Amino acid sequence: MNLINDFENSIINLEIENAINICNKIVSSKEVPMDEIFKSISKALDIVGKKYENNEYFLSELIMAGEIVKEILKIIEPFYKKDNKKSIATIVLATVKGDLHDIGKNIVAMLLQSSNFKVIDLGVDVSSKDIVKAVKNNNANILGLSALLTTTIPEFKNVIQELKKEGIRDKVKVIIGGASVNEKVAKDSEVDAWARTAIDGLKICKQWIGE
Repeated sequence: MNLINDFENSIINLEIENAINICNKIVSSKEVPMDEIFKSISKALDIVGKKYENNEYFLSELIMAGEIVKEILKIIEPFYKKDNKKSIATIVLATVKGDLHDIGKNIVAMLLQSSNFKVIDLGVDVSSKDIVKAVKNNNANILGLSALLTTTIPEFKNVIQELKKEGIRDKVKVIIGGASVNEKVAKDSEVDAWARTAIDGLKICKQWIGE
């Protein structure tokens, strides 16, 4: 798995051309399961995040890592298309108000689509009212919320309150994710689950609908 290690290191070291070249080699070889590729991306981003927290990297490096992963996702997507089967459930995804980060959410969206979920991706910086409106309009089974910044964590609770206000809290499962999310955040936010990684998020969503 030296190729996977090189792939991770190219993201961590912000080597965009190298990352793209290695990614192309990996998907062309078809020897590495897609789940492993996603795990590698998540692992690399975690390390980049830690470097940012330790002041080894700054905001520009954080943005660069995000851009690298966006380019990688473009390469992976054609190899990870969902089958033309009937959707097994509908999920609304959004990065909460005040937060512009979407790499993790985009990875989750791709995994869900590949598993035949109907994904309604609202994008980033989405208000609680707009999120709940989308849940109602699409009769969603699941709502997935993302936040990277600790300052936007309270938005999870705001969405839950809005769901209660509209009388649909008991009709939708809510899962959250992001670098700042943990068990305590999930409990305080009154959500149904939290996911450490995109792969974990997919597993939880599939369990909820009995897949």
